[in-house]
Amino acid sequence: MTEAQVENIVVSCSVSSSLDLPQLSGIIPDAQYNPTEVPALILQFSAPRSMAVLSSTGTVIISGPRSMDQVEEVVNMVMDRLSVAGVELYDEPEIVMQNVTVSTDLCQNVKLRSLAKSLQNSEYQPRVFPGLVYKGDDPNTVILLFASGKMVCNSLSLDTATVALDKMREKLLSFGIKMEEEACQK
Repeated sequence: MTEAQVENIVVSCSVSSSLDLPQLSGIIPDAQYNPTEVPALILQFSAPRSMAVLSSTGTVIISGPRSMDQVEEVVNMVMDRLSVAGVELYDEPEIVMQNVTVSTDLCQNVKLRSLAKSLQNSEYQPRVFPGLVYKGDDPNTVILLFASGKMVCNSLSLDTATVALDKMREKLLSFGIKMEEEACQK
């Protein structure tokens, strides 16, 4: 199995007591604001590839970064744009992780239909979704396992996602699925 990679981090933070979204949409040049579709101001960044959704309450939700360093970078870019627009900002916004998506590869094909019969707390409906959905011990963690051997885990923290992937690997070993390290290194 290859190392787990962070694919996406979603965080929230509060940057101000309130934001005047219509006014900011006219000041911040790269802002997207269409209140009939989404009652929020959207900022997209190419490096690091991410998006910030700003609400009128001063809350910002950021998605896309692959590390906490990138999260900090995006928060600073949002704060810089708001500061230039004249918004009174909090000094140190508290960043709260909402979700992390981590992936790994078993480096081999997996027979999902037979695995679904053996694995409790799993759902496999290939006509609806091509992967097996596994809800393990932690109610805030979900693992998606695909026939190609790719695994994706959504959780509230990187630690819980890593633990969940390790536990899934142990379960797969107990079902006779061998983890061939050499296959991953090709």
